[in-house]
Amino acid sequence: MSDNQNIKAAAIMMLSMALFTTGDAIIKFLSDDLPIGQILFLRGSLVCLLFVILLKRQQQQILPKEGWNRWNLLRALFELMIAASYLVGLILLPLATAVILVFSGPIMLTILAATVLKEQVGWRRWSAVLLGFVGVILVADLEQASLTSWAVLLPLLAAFLTALRDIFVRNIPSVLSSTQIAFTTAWIVTIGGLLTLPFGWNSVTSEHAGLLALGSVFIMAAYLSYVVTTRIGELSFIAPFKYTSIPLAMLIGYLIWGDVPSTSSYLGTAIIIGSGMFIFARGKNKQQA
Repeated sequence: MSDNQNIKAAAIMMLSMALFTTGDAIIKFLSDDLPIGQILFLRGSLVCLLFVILLKRQQQQILPKEGWNRWNLLRALFELMIAASYLVGLILLPLATAVILVFSGPIMLTILAATVLKEQVGWRRWSAVLLGFVGVILVADLEQASLTSWAVLLPLLAAFLTALRDIFVRNIPSVLSSTQIAFTTAWIVTIGGLLTLPFGWNSVTSEHAGLLALGSVFIMAAYLSYVVTTRIGELSFIAPFKYTSIPLAMLIGYLIWGDVPSTSSYLGTAIIIGSGMFIFARGKNKQQA
């Protein structure tokens, strides 16, 4: 694979992460007026519509029979739980804190690989896992704990569920395209949001509708750009560029909500990034060995 392709893929990865982070910020902003279930339903409805248009343009079946495969549906249900836990944490925590804690995913995946898949994990990766958890504690900043300090568990739960989801992907029929798999996730998450209707929804203003539409476009564009970057670039090269969403989240959090991360949060962020990259690199080396 050429250097030019990798550089292009890295640029697209940064764009994808920026779109995801901006979409998260829009949801956090809307959560002051709308319950999270209503946001999931309204945004999900628009995303589903965009997926249907995309599938039509790609001349793919919208609901193929393989789409009802139990592993595909199970993956989508995990995505619903991931969205619920992460977004509630996003509402209760500073934007950057929620984003950073979700990046503990490689740590969670290593633990699951050893315990569930029975993969051999050496002492170096276990050391990186332990160090990563030190970073999590520093980001959580327990010395500055507030009444909502328990909320740090929510993005960590999302990271754990994401690792489980990645394991299930291995069992999904290969005849399903990535777009069809993502569409399954979209409509199940949308239905999950609809189920919160009995708990009370609020009226939607034109400003809300505009932000929801913008957030839907951002999420869809983020997904598509992410697929592109993983197809044209080497994973070992582009993986570190995922972390570019962290400084952007810090900047948005400061500009909109006045969030200023503590010194321990900065240190914890560096540790989580370092341990995550090390775990990824060690896993890549083992695959090549």
